[in-house]
Amino acid sequence: MDIVSTEKRLQMENKKLNREIKRLKKDNEVLRIANDQASRTQAYIQKDSMRQVFYNNQLLKTYPYLLILTDEQLQTVMISDVFFRYNSSFEREEFRRGVPGREVLAGVLPEDDLSILLEKCEAALRQDPVPPYLLRTVIAGKKIDWQITIKCMMKEDDIAGLNILFVDMTDVINAMERAEAADKAKSNFLANMSHEIRTPMNAIVGMSEFILRDSADEVARRHATRIKSASRTLLSIINDILDFSKIESGKMDLVNDSYQIAHLISDVASMINARLQTKPVTFKAEIDGNIPNRLYGDEVRLKQILINLLGNAMKFTQSGSILLTMRHEKIDGSHCRLFCSVSDTGIGIKPKDLKTIFSSFTQVDTKRNRAVEGTGLGLAICRQLIEMMGGSIRVESEYGKGTTFHFDVVSAVEGWQKLSDAPMSPLEQAGTAFQATFCAPQARALVVDDNEMNLDVAEGILEPYQITVVKAMSGPDALERFAEDTFDIIFMDHMMPTMDGVEAMRRIRLMKGGEEIPIVALTANALSGAAAEYRKFGFQAFLAKPIAPKSMEYILRQFLPSRLIQPIEETSKEPAVSVSAPTQAADALKAAIDEESALKYCMGNRAFLDKMLATFRKNEKTKPLETFFRAQDWENYRIVVHSLKGNALTIGALNLSEHAKELEFAARDDRIDEIMKKHEPFLKEYRSLLGAIDARKK
Repeated sequence: MDIVSTEKRLQMENKKLNREIKRLKKDNEVLRIANDQASRTQAYIQKDSMRQVFYNNQLLKTYPYLLILTDEQLQTVMISDVFFRYNSSFEREEFRRGVPGREVLAGVLPEDDLSILLEKCEAALRQDPVPPYLLRTVIAGKKIDWQITIKCMMKEDDIAGLNILFVDMTDVINAMERAEAADKAKSNFLANMSHEIRTPMNAIVGMSEFILRDSADEVARRHATRIKSASRTLLSIINDILDFSKIESGKMDLVNDSYQIAHLISDVASMINARLQTKPVTFKAEIDGNIPNRLYGDEVRLKQILINLLGNAMKFTQSGSILLTMRHEKIDGSHCRLFCSVSDTGIGIKPKDLKTIFSSFTQVDTKRNRAVEGTGLGLAICRQLIEMMGGSIRVESEYGKGTTFHFDVVSAVEGWQKLSDAPMSPLEQAGTAFQATFCAPQARALVVDDNEMNLDVAEGILEPYQITVVKAMSGPDALERFAEDTFDIIFMDHMMPTMDGVEAMRRIRLMKGGEEIPIVALTANALSGAAAEYRKFGFQAFLAKPIAPKSMEYILRQFLPSRLIQPIEETSKEPAVSVSAPTQAADALKAAIDEESALKYCMGNRAFLDKMLATFRKNEKTKPLETFFRAQDWENYRIVVHSLKGNALTIGALNLSEHAKELEFAARDDRIDEIMKKHEPFLKEYRSLLGAIDARKK
């Protein structure tokens, strides 16, 4: 029994052992397979590691730049073979074991440059921004320009070291310097040639001007006109090249000085209107009257920008209109930003050309614009001048319909007196000597002004039109004349004693025939937006004093019945001959008046100017000025200096006119201390001018 039990127990144990042996054999097979897999993986890793080492070594050998990798302690990890061109005292294996960065570069960089580099490395390890920088140094007597870039290497969120890259820029910088030298030589050549060409060109322009002035031969005058036109075109091109050369060479400087925006706009408008006389294109301007009139900046360059943009508009606009707009924004107590735009109804610009419109020597749509003269520099010069003035320029255009250029510049402000308070509307000032283009011998005009000189000026301007002029020196006198006679147009002074022009106009409107007749206001204080204001009063339009001949012709064409207007038959005209005066007297008068400005208001007629000087002398106002000053009758004092302001401007006494304006505004604003200070110097200047006129007649 016991034997049987023992045998059974042994059989069971044996079975368990057999099962355990099988399990162990199975586990052993799994371990063998895992070991084989581990061996294969290790072999692969070892092979890949060797391949990576090989590639890293090849990269370091063939890399064209000096590359240094360091750990966070600035100990080298690896370095490109370029290093050995500059320092061969190290073995490659030394860098793998780690060499301090200072020791590595001590033989490459001078101590000062090395210290700067290590400071930047420390900053990079602190994760401070370290932008790339250029280092110029000398190694073995050779100049080298390195661009050095330092980047921080990260391992997860920890700093693992630095990547320091040296790129040799020597050849690139040398090429840039050679290009700059060549460009400078080109600019200097262009500038020198421009100056050399300008000398004979000025002589050509001047001599053609002399022929036009002195010759009575119509054929010669016609040829001279063509020479003058072609010469001015060539001179304009030369000026563009000269300006561009100056800008490129860094020699273009802004010449800042005091100026009045009213005068600038007037000059620009006069030039543009004169050039548009032969084209069916109208020039309009919308100028914000709140712009400060007295500015401090480069008036010449700002005028150049405007004339260039307006000149482009004229070139590419064969019919329609050109519009100049100007406004401002106050920056602080002494600066403002001027915003200007020039719009036209011309041929426009293709969208693909808008990107290159401001490029140098570029003319877009050349097939269509082959006949348009120019260098392609004008807009490039405008852009650079505008940027020099702290502004920018942009363009909007629709091909076939027109173009608008917008630009802005920063200007210093000398006084915040508004443009609308200027003594005359800048767009109504006269341009060059003007010739009437029609006549109206059957027309009759009534001119009303309390100033005899203003009446003579109006009569003289209307004379080429052969219009019969009737003069009235007051509002009541005008009513009487209108009741007795028939007129086609009335010119009415605004500021008159007893009855001003507005009251006289309203009374005429109530008389027989008064409702239909055009009445044009005459004023020496033509405000921006004055046209709308005078229309509100009941006037059809207004003219600024001094009266610009071109503006007068525009008014006559607009309001005279078309049946009265006749073309003028062209006749040969003798050149104007001036009568010489005693030298001393002529010099004294020349110092007191701007004869060129005066002739603009006198149709270029010296005889007319002589008549105006005589009338100015005849209407001496020293006694009323002294009387009203002593009586402190500032309202009548203001009326007298107001009248004298316009009269002085008509004969070219610009300084006297400006000083009269200052006294007028001082009286208007009750600045009595200013009047007390300026009255006597003003009288002295006035008497000096009267004396110069007297001496001229002797």
